[in-house]
Amino acid sequence: MLSSLVRKTTLQTSFRCFSRQFGRRHASSHSGRSTTTTLSLRRSFRAGLTGGVLAFVAAGVFGINHIRADSQAHAYDDQDKLDGMSKDSIGVLLRTYIVYSMCSIPGLIDVAPKMLDVLTSIPVAREITQAFVRITFFDQFVGGDTALQVVPLLRDLRSKNKGALFAYSIEVDEREAASATTKKATDVEPPYKRIVNEMIRCIDVAADFEDSIVGDAPTGRRTWVAVKMTVLLPDAKSLINLSSYILAARKPLPEEVLFPGCPRPTDLDVLYDGRLPSSNLLTHDDIVSLRELHSDLRRICVRAKECGVKIILDTEYSWYQPAIDALQYSLMREFNNYEDGSAHVQPLVYGTFQAYLRRSPSYLAQSFEDARKHNYVLGVKLVRGAYHPQEVAAHQARMKGAQSMSISPEPLPPVWTSKEETDKCYNECAKELVAKIKEDIEESATMSNVVNFRKGPSKGKGPRIGVLFGTHNWTSTKLILKELVRSRLASIEGDIEEGVITVPDEVTERLTLGQLFGMNDALSDYIVQRTRSNAPMVIKYVPYGALSEVMPYLSRRAIENKSVLVMALHKKKDDEREDRFGLG
Repeated sequence: MLSSLVRKTTLQTSFRCFSRQFGRRHASSHSGRSTTTTLSLRRSFRAGLTGGVLAFVAAGVFGINHIRADSQAHAYDDQDKLDGMSKDSIGVLLRTYIVYSMCSIPGLIDVAPKMLDVLTSIPVAREITQAFVRITFFDQFVGGDTALQVVPLLRDLRSKNKGALFAYSIEVDEREAASATTKKATDVEPPYKRIVNEMIRCIDVAADFEDSIVGDAPTGRRTWVAVKMTVLLPDAKSLINLSSYILAARKPLPEEVLFPGCPRPTDLDVLYDGRLPSSNLLTHDDIVSLRELHSDLRRICVRAKECGVKIILDTEYSWYQPAIDALQYSLMREFNNYEDGSAHVQPLVYGTFQAYLRRSPSYLAQSFEDARKHNYVLGVKLVRGAYHPQEVAAHQARMKGAQSMSISPEPLPPVWTSKEETDKCYNECAKELVAKIKEDIEESATMSNVVNFRKGPSKGKGPRIGVLFGTHNWTSTKLILKELVRSRLASIEGDIEEGVITVPDEVTERLTLGQLFGMNDALSDYIVQRTRSNAPMVIKYVPYGALSEVMPYLSRRAIENKSVLVMALHKKKDDEREDRFGLG
């Protein structure tokens, strides 16, 4: 019944879009058209049918079993599914069904980028294809075209006790980044400057929304902003060049961190010492662009500090990471400084730590030490990582002497070779971070008692660490909640597995969990239902941007869900085989 309804709805929508667009074009070109125009319209008609077929294929996938997009094929009660469904409209449920059913067909996702390139280059087919993508993948994973359009969604999320990580989701084309040529901007304002200004506008919208919710309260502000560095300069190749220079210029440490290494305070000196480096790794244009990037990042952080909006610096591929690490630690040392009197918004700047990188345990330890040594608050967004296949492929190509984006000097790839290793690394890092939060709270309480005893100023009472656990993994999420209870950072009523956990303000100031918008709402709802706190314990990563701008982001979401769903399908088949033959 549901499959039939989805097929009918999708096909009708596609047909209406096609009829409207084709009819408009047909009418406008009716008078005086030539034979060439007639042939063009026929080709357009065939292309339009191709777009309709694309929609029909999407609808036709519902003959297969629907697999929920979860990072480990976690099974949950049918009643939980029904409870979640009852809160959503039938349109949202149908859209979700379409999107994830398409993602569960690897062949379709593999050819989708080329198919979209072809279809969007043909009149009529372009409009149909864009309309289909908008009502499916765009509406599933993107909050809107502009920051202001996302505000109703932010309000809806907050009504469900969820915050948001707001992101203008435009990404660099890696094929262009691989080229050393810089495109000349023809606009009065360069595209990268427009993006910088849009991110500042995003901060303003986030601040206005929070002001309308929590007023002037310094805590509980749960609309943060994500920043992606590669789109904030004329050519992302400059970041790769800086990364290569940093690796070549660094002196070995007694306890070396695996590639991409660990940032040093001197990494950015080359941008400001006034001398062109003797190596050919950095050009004068690179240095000018990177200086401007650093200045723009500071401008973004200044505005965020004024507005009380936290900034999350997104990670990229490993060939960008040494440069990104250097910039993010420069920003943390400046804006997360514990002695600047702004502890109520600390940490202001968060860096992203990817557990799939083999360096992660030692890098995290070095980061704790650096924050303590330089007296700043460490902001950590812990994720598993989003570019594993590309990282492995790039490293293998480099080892074979082929053209590659990889700049790693090491024989092993920068990422773990198996998901099990990544899972183990993530969970160990998560436990270490919870332990650091406990240590920080205890130190803050001791310091506060000393200050009160001496009747001195209240400096030193804010957090020295802030953590955003970005995960879609049920095991990791439950582990984090258990660690909070085990460490006595939170209290629990009922069973340790499913009891309600009360989280005090001193913990919610330092810890949040997050998932991507449009993905794993069941896990987000589970966290909300299991926790009680004054500030939301969950934030959803909500990207926005015009359809043409967010296509790379949508492509990554589709590929990511494809791998998850295929893995889930294999797991399901293995479980069924074990049950059938008594192997479990």
